[in-house]
Amino acid sequence: MQHPSLPPAAATAKHAAMRPAAALAMTLAVAGLLAGCGGGGGGEAGPSIDPAQLKGRWVTASGATPAVTAVVVPDASGTASAWLLNQDASRLVKLVVRSDSSANGKSYALGQGNAAGQGVTGQVSAALAASPKSISFTGVNASALNLTQADALSASAVQGDATGTWSATSGGNAQTTQWTIASTGGVNGSSTTGCSYAGGVTAMANTAAYSVQINESCPDGAKTTFAGIATLNASKNGLTVVLTSADETRGAAVFFSK
Repeated sequence: MQHPSLPPAAATAKHAAMRPAAALAMTLAVAGLLAGCGGGGGGEAGPSIDPAQLKGRWVTASGATPAVTAVVVPDASGTASAWLLNQDASRLVKLVVRSDSSANGKSYALGQGNAAGQGVTGQVSAALAASPKSISFTGVNASALNLTQADALSASAVQGDATGTWSATSGGNAQTTQWTIASTGGVNGSSTTGCSYAGGVTAMANTAAYSVQINESCPDGAKTTFAGIATLNASKNGLTVVLTSADETRGAAVFFSK
């Protein structure tokens, strides 16, 4: 991101709820992003799937490289959004998964000078009758990403659980971003770099995650609208937010704590 106030990755990554609950002390992720590079379709067609059945938090096996957590949430259009985040907060991918098993979107290298998102296309396969359930993404990484389900995210998120004042630090604790989320979901915030934030964090129905929309206004006159999702950790004192800009050029993972 060009404006360090909304940190592309925070030093407090240990609070990320995208990781399995046992490893936690927010959120979800993916290293590729959005509905197609330049509006194109997904990868080659494969076996028919129901994207809604892929809902959940998915994690790579212990010791896998890269270690990745994926959060998949159904979309109203019959597709699903998959957010893949490297557990070291180095890469974010947001994908649109379709019923023909294709997936496409963008990948973001996270860091203070992160580059623009790069288009990716791939395929998704799943073993949903297995215990635990498993899912695999091919084409979005140098090798296949194989993950198992850590949480079905089946319960509806509770709006009140996100209420309060949340802070995130980045740049070796040199920068702080603070959001205050009202009981209605409205967000107001600021950063030590002079940017301000307004928007909403809204509980999803039938999914233990929150939809996020934030408008960022910075001292240099830049105004950017971000959208994404957020998840809480098991203790409900860590909120992980993954976002992309409306033009899909910027991605961010922000690790808030109370």
